[in-house]
Amino acid sequence: MKPNSNCFSLRPATCKEASLFYLDDQADRSLGTVGHVRMDFGSSGKGFYHTWWPHNGEQFNTPEFKEALQQFVDAMRTDGPLRDLPSMDRFCRQNGGAITEDGLSYGYLAEMGSYRFCLRCTTSPGEYQCYLYCYDLRQQTLDRPVGRVSFANGEHMEFTAPQDYLRTIREELPTKDGTGFLFETLTDAPAVRKAVDDMVYDLYGEENPRPLEDYVSRQGPEMGGQQM
Repeated sequence: MKPNSNCFSLRPATCKEASLFYLDDQADRSLGTVGHVRMDFGSSGKGFYHTWWPHNGEQFNTPEFKEALQQFVDAMRTDGPLRDLPSMDRFCRQNGGAITEDGLSYGYLAEMGSYRFCLRCTTSPGEYQCYLYCYDLRQQTLDRPVGRVSFANGEHMEFTAPQDYLRTIREELPTKDGTGFLFETLTDAPAVRKAVDDMVYDLYGEENPRPLEDYVSRQGPEMGGQQM
């Protein structure tokens, strides 16, 4: 089957996503960075040279990832911005996505299964034209806190297990006036967010009027049962 760049839904990056297109050793673990590929088209603008740079000690560089990466690059080479320098220049001018103030570098994102590909394109001759940063999205959800609580005495706790977070709220919420108990829900998981609100309503002898479906598209941190 002929690779097609359209199947990857390549889209221009926003300014807030610009950091995904550059090396960040400190964020490598939390972002699940598999590695990055440096590419250029050579002096003719028609060649294709590339070098792989591993991140996180190659631990995420699995056969599954290698297959996804190959499919992505093949598609971009067939009828996308990696075909040659003129094609990349034309693609950038038509689609925008500038991620630098000078407007010389552009960013595009695509997701395939568990992976996110962030392609940085620089159309200036004499530069490395492309950097492709690759992320394993599954790693970004590991050990991510679902919520945190605090007390008036300065004690703070953070939870990665939903059941522990919900149990703490259930136990401490009735005594909040005396302990200064506060909580902040960090996860977007609908079941967790609804369970928190259920307990807040129950504290005041009421029933949460919102069904689970209302929480599906809800975004943003929640403090004291109220969305910020």
